[in-house]
Amino acid sequence: MMMYKATVTLVLVLTWSVKEIVGQCVAGISNAGKNPFVDRTDSGTARTFIMSSTDNNYRVNCCGFVSSWTFYVGASTGTLYAQIWRPSGTDWQLVNQNAITVTTADRNAEKTEPIPAHQQIPVRPRDFVGFKSTAATIPMYRKTNWGWGSGDENVIYSDSATSSPMATDSSFIAYIDNNIEFSIEARLSPGNVPTFGASPTSRSVTDDTAVGTLIATVTATDADTLDTLTTQWTATNPAGSSAVFNYDTVTGALTTTNQLPVGTTQLTFTSTDNCGNTDTHVYSLTVTNYPPVFQNLPDTTSISEDIDEETQLKVLTITDASLADTVTCSINNINPTTTDLYLRYASGTADYAVYLRADNDLDYDTQRQYVITIDCTDTKVTAQETYTVYILRNQQPTITNLPAGSNSIEIAGSTTPIGTKIFTVTSTDPENDQLHYNMTCIPACPFKIYDSGAILVDSSLSGLTSTAYDLFVYVYDGSTLVGPRSLTVKISDMLFVSDINTAPNITNLPSGIVVPENSAPSTTLYTLEKTDVNSLDTHTWTYSISSGGSVYFAVDSSGNVKTTSTPIDYEIITPKIFYVTAYVSDGQASASGTLTIDVSNVNEAPSFSKTTYSVTGIEGAAGVTIGTPAFAVTDPERDTTTYSLDCAEFTLNPISGVLTFTSDYDIDAGLTTTVSCGVTVSDGSLTDTATLVVNINNINDNTPTFFRSTYSFYVTHDSTVGTVIADIPATDGDIRTFGEITYSIDQTSTGGTYFRMNSDGGLYVASDLSSFSAGASKDIIITATDGGGLTTTTTVTIVIPGVPTTTVSTTTDRYMTFFEDTRNVAWFVVCMSVLLGLFILISFIIVRYGDFSWMKRLCDELARQCKGKRRSKIRREPIKMSYVEPARVRTSATKITWEAWRTSDNRFY
Repeated sequence: MMMYKATVTLVLVLTWSVKEIVGQCVAGISNAGKNPFVDRTDSGTARTFIMSSTDNNYRVNCCGFVSSWTFYVGASTGTLYAQIWRPSGTDWQLVNQNAITVTTADRNAEKTEPIPAHQQIPVRPRDFVGFKSTAATIPMYRKTNWGWGSGDENVIYSDSATSSPMATDSSFIAYIDNNIEFSIEARLSPGNVPTFGASPTSRSVTDDTAVGTLIATVTATDADTLDTLTTQWTATNPAGSSAVFNYDTVTGALTTTNQLPVGTTQLTFTSTDNCGNTDTHVYSLTVTNYPPVFQNLPDTTSISEDIDEETQLKVLTITDASLADTVTCSINNINPTTTDLYLRYASGTADYAVYLRADNDLDYDTQRQYVITIDCTDTKVTAQETYTVYILRNQQPTITNLPAGSNSIEIAGSTTPIGTKIFTVTSTDPENDQLHYNMTCIPACPFKIYDSGAILVDSSLSGLTSTAYDLFVYVYDGSTLVGPRSLTVKISDMLFVSDINTAPNITNLPSGIVVPENSAPSTTLYTLEKTDVNSLDTHTWTYSISSGGSVYFAVDSSGNVKTTSTPIDYEIITPKIFYVTAYVSDGQASASGTLTIDVSNVNEAPSFSKTTYSVTGIEGAAGVTIGTPAFAVTDPERDTTTYSLDCAEFTLNPISGVLTFTSDYDIDAGLTTTVSCGVTVSDGSLTDTATLVVNINNINDNTPTFFRSTYSFYVTHDSTVGTVIADIPATDGDIRTFGEITYSIDQTSTGGTYFRMNSDGGLYVASDLSSFSAGASKDIIITATDGGGLTTTTTVTIVIPGVPTTTVSTTTDRYMTFFEDTRNVAWFVVCMSVLLGLFILISFIIVRYGDFSWMKRLCDELARQCKGKRRSKIRREPIKMSYVEPARVRTSATKITWEAWRTSDNRFY
């Protein structure tokens, strides 16, 4: 019994330790309840007890689970419901219970019942241990303070308490005995941490995912099935809001509640059990967007330069697979810039269309194409395509019923009154432009042409002196004047006059020629031809040229159309088409015709404005930009030009002209600082060349380095000033100024300026060292600085030896030996002292406790053999010696000791 009480005392000490635990329960340490020495049994049947004693021995003080129950079984058997109760105002709530079967084999002994994980009851601070027996009360109890008075070890009970977990009961009353302690104890553990297990980690969906779609099922589980889990979640942008998702904490279903924003959203789920154990699960949802798609771009359209009404050029077809997206389009850029082209909704539709503005300024000779860059966006992704509009030169009208050459009609002068239509000119125009006619006559004639093409008699034909009139007809479509086409009108009933002159006729007009730009001066382009009935007439040629063309062209006295001395440059002259009206006269009458000259463009080589360019940069690795040379290039046709370079060391961007290194360029490795290269500009066919001088500046790209980061040198205190301690030069990979190294010393630790560095890296004594005590050690820091300001340091330890030594060489450095460093001597002495002590201790143990009897036997045997060989002076016969085994004595330490001095063999000879 006394030993049992000692055990009780130990349990009490452990119970006190549990009371100090806060927060999570600790397996093997935390418990609630106690198992005192017990000697009494409650006489009730099917009673429920709550150990609500105010000393709190049966109160839970941590958060966790009941892993086992321990109680003392008296004579009663049956089923014990080990319970956890929780105060609820003035009532009590049954948290849960474990059914434990007690058999006769358990009587009169302490019983411990482990609880499986899925049945362990969750507990919180301020819960209390209780129990219920199905029949007679099973746990025994004892009285404290002999059961007298009111104390802090009272319990409550009920004969009708609930057995339903989480139910509340108010039927408990105070037990009839005061100051009692039941033998029942709950062993507590922290329980298991919740886990999300096989919950999915990621998914990708499109932004047209329907609202209400199940995205994922994320659930947490806990091996402690009676534990209650609380799951919370957060989300990052772009979703980042519960307005986009709904999470059902019961089923774990994550569904959409709104349109999903494009991007990747990280959803973090945190599951927490009753005790604050948590597990975190990260789920990544990537939402992709279907971008707008141009179904009918890129595309091109060709329009005539003379369209002057608003015209729809292209209706855009744009689709977006994301049904909820609204696509808007705009013009990002028009190259070259113009306001004549714009984008708006096509009339009566929701489709965008490209339009040409009315009263535009389109001109084939000024600009022949426009590239429109169109952006369409669904607010998440912008798609871009191009639409090219080509400008066509206006197609000139054609006079269809006056072929080139001679055309004539005959009318009766005496019977043709004023207003009579004598001919109708017909024409066609590819663009169906409004056509206008005009006409000239040689000689002046009584006819007039109208815009309908009708030629009418405009004055009386009576009394005319000419029997024929040459009519020169022109047609104009608002852009191009075509003509002339000739029509000779003969008057048939005029009286014959012998001296009437017949006008000459130009036989090869009208006509047209193409003249390339840059044609040489005085080049004959075309020769005019004439005929005259009056072969003896003398003819003269005159001319007129439209739009200032006389600067470039002329007609000489022989009817040759030639170039003048003024250069013909297609890119400068305007217009590009000239009309030469040539007149031939016989002195009385004349004829005329029109020659159309179309100046054509000839590709001309691009050209550099200078013969030499330069660019300056710094050395660098492959791909590093050196600079952009200021190339000035002109191309008469404004063609796209590209650059090329003949230097392998550099790469020239063919479009931007940016110059980069082809490979690493290091002047320190011996590469030159100036390179002359040939640069070529090309328009695809023709080229021009210039010289590019590339200047590469050296930079300070190497840091000086010492051979070692630390040095140690031995210097005697009587070393003279100027003594070189060591040569410790630093090296630098740079050349010239950047590779020049200077040295400085931080010798603060010495308290003076005792050492200096020469320019070659030599460390020498600068002041008397006699003030240094023997065995002193000083650390100085030497800094090497190159010409560009980069630095490195090394630490030098200067040791003043404790005893005189030979003078250190002044030409080379020497590292200290092991024992020249006083710090090494110090710890070596300590180590040797420890080893000596261990040797003495081991020797003592061997002598004190070792068995050396074998050594005595060996010595005795050797002595016996030696004596047997000697001759005695007294007796000649050898004496036979007997050997007595020395006694073996067992010491109190159970060791065998040899006491050589106590042997009984004391015979000596």
